[in-house]
Amino acid sequence: MGGNNKALIPFKNHTLIEHVIEVIQPQVDRIIISANQDLAYLKNLGYSVIEDRIRDQGPLIGISSVTDQIKTTNVVITPCDVINIPKDYAEKLINNLNSNLSDIAIAKTNSGIQYLNCALTINTINDLTIEIEKGTRRVSKWQSRLKKSYVKFNDHDGQIPFMNLNQPKDFVNLTIT
Repeated sequence: MGGNNKALIPFKNHTLIEHVIEVIQPQVDRIIISANQDLAYLKNLGYSVIEDRIRDQGPLIGISSVTDQIKTTNVVITPCDVINIPKDYAEKLINNLNSNLSDIAIAKTNSGIQYLNCALTINTINDLTIEIEKGTRRVSKWQSRLKKSYVKFNDHDGQIPFMNLNQPKDFVNLTIT
C-alpha cells in the first residue's frame, strides 16, 4: 500500500481496522491489537495495543508478542486487511478447535487456506515463542508442525470470505458485507 499502514486505509466510512473490529467485537470477549505504527491512533480505538517485541519480522512476532495479555484458553486471530468476515467466524473456529482437540483451527475458503484467520490455544501461542527463537517466520511453516483442523467458510451471495486487501487494485470492484 505504498508504505501506508494498511490498518488505517479508509474503508466503508472508517478504516480497515475499525471495520474488522466492528465485525469481530460481538464475537469475542476481548480485542487485543498487535501493531508497530500509528500506536496513538490505535490506542484511541479503546483496545489494548501491543507492540511487536521485534519490529518488521512478520505476523508471528505480533502473535507471540501479545501472549502476556491473553487471559483465555482460546484465541481468535484475524488480520486487519481482510473483509467479508462471517458473523459466526469465532464461534465456528473455536467449536472446531475444541471438538477436534486441535492446536489450531484454520479458516478455509474456495480461494484456499486462510492461514492468519484462525483460532488457537494459549499453549500453542506459548510454543510459538520457541519456534520464533529457532528462526521460524513463515506462518504456514509454523502451522505445518501443529495438530490442525480446518473450518470451511463458503462464499455466500457472491462474496468471498476473508478477502485480503493488500494492494490498491484490491479495492476496485469490491463485494462488501
